Formats: sequence, C-alpha cells, structure tokens
Amino acid sequence: MSMFGPPISGDFTARPAGFGYGRAVPGRILQPTRIGVWILFVLALANGVYLYLAPSEAKTHYAWSINPPVNAAFIGAGFLAGTLATGLVLFAATRWRSFATLPPALWVLATTLLVATLVHNDKFKWSFAPTWVWLVVYAGVPFAVPVLVLLQRRVAEPEPRSAPQLRAVRVLSAVCGVVLLAGAVALFVAPVSVGKHWPWPLTPLLARAVAAWYAMVGTMLVSCALGLRRRSEAVIPYATLAAWCLLLLALPLLHADDVDRSGGEFTAWLIVMLVLLALALLALARSLPAVRDERL
Repeated sequence: MSMFGPPISGDFTARPAGFGYGRAVPGRILQPTRIGVWILFVLALANGVYLYLAPSEAKTHYAWSINPPVNAAFIGAGFLAGTLATGLVLFAATRWRSFATLPPALWVLATTLLVATLVHNDKFKWSFAPTWVWLVVYAGVPFAVPVLVLLQRRVAEPEPRSAPQLRAVRVLSAVCGVVLLAGAVALFVAPVSVGKHWPWPLTPLLARAVAAWYAMVGTMLVSCALGLRRRSEAVIPYATLAAWCLLLLALPLLHADDVDRSGGEFTAWLIVMLVLLALALLALARSLPAVRDERL
C-alpha cells in the first residue's frame, strides 16, 4: 500500500512515550496530527471567510491579484469546505480512519499549488507578508503530511471489513474521481487552451489554481473508493464534498456578471457539480445512520 493509503493492521504492543504516543490505543488520533489539523483549520477559516465573502478585495489584498471576484470566491469555497473538514476532525472525530482518506487529497492540493506558485512566481507579491505565509504553508505541507501519516500508521487499528452499503458509493467515487483528475491534469498542463472553455475568465495562474482544487477532490474520491470500510468513515469526506458543491453552485447567482451561463461550458460545469453533489448526498444517506453505532 502507498504511504498515503488507509491504515493497515499491525503490532499494537506498547509504543514509546513522547511525540504524541503515550498509551497505545489502536487507531487513535495522535497529538502531532491534531496540532497539524488545528493549523489547517485556522488557515482555512481565515482564507475561506475572506475570499468567499469579500472576493473583490483579493484583487489588491492577497498573495497575488485575483480577478474577477468569482475566482477568489471559488478558491474561498475550497477553503471553507476545508474548514468544515478540519472542524469535524477536531471536534467530532476520535479515530484516524474517520479522515484517513483526506491526506492524499491535501498532499495533491499543496503540491500542485506549490508548483503553480513557482511557475508563476512573477505574479506573486513578494513584498506582501502573507505571500510568504502562502509559500511556507504549501512548501511545508507536502513534507509534513507523509510524516504524520507514517506516525498514524504505527498505531493503526486492524482494517475492518468493507461495508456492503458503501459498494455503490465506492464505485461511483472511483469513476468521478478519475474523470476529475483527468480534467484537472488537462487544465493544469494546458491552462490557456483548456482554460478558455471555462464558464468564467481564467488567467494561466488561476487556471492552475482551479485545477489544483479539482485534483484535490478527484484524489479524495479515488482515495475513498480504495479505502472506505466502515460507513461512518464516509461522513467527513462526503460532508466536505457536499459543502464544496453547494458553495460553488451558488457562484453563478452571487457573481452573475462574471459567469457566462449562455454556453455549453457552463452547462457541462453545472452537470459535473450536480453529479458530485448527488454522490455526496448518496454517501451521507448511507453513512450518517451508522454514526449512532460507530464512533467517528
């Protein structure tokens, strides 16, 4: 299995104290992981509220100039969905497996945004202090995530049997995830030729940023298809997906002047978002009833 895959069974004898271990409890969330999630929660909340609720400010007061405002709101939607995910981890989850499908997606998002930053470094405001925070975060996350995953795998619980109620969710997630990843790769590699078919204007940098978020969601869906076992394990990833879809579906209403709703590009984008929302709702319908019997 990849180091980013779901935990596997192992030896649950006593672990050394320190660095978040202490008493060995198979499958528990370690202290270093909680600290990392707290950092992500604060950053996601600050960026999400700012970009989604005040997107016009991002033209002059962000790490790079984001315009038109719908682009800032799109990125803000991703951060707000991330706020929900990290909030659920911090305040509801007690087991690593409840969100073990998310680290691969975070790694993909951070890595692609780091590459976009380096490729388009001339577009960033290096005299602006928050720009350096952006760089440190997206340069650090690709290294921190594998370390935390490896630490969690050292205290992993035995892998449970796959719940038959999730079979359809996993199959649909695999299909949707692969399609999203293919589209994200195309947009990232050819931001101009592919980006011109987007329902709102994209610069090459913004096209790659948009591609990074879709690559993140595609990776999460593939990870869920491969790694989900208990029904309760679907709650956090698919609640996050549902929130992201709803926030994005509101963009054509909130930014009607920026979004071209007359062409086939908008129709295709709308269909994709509605399919993803339907998948999220199906997964939640199958998983939420299990929360009463299974701990997050």
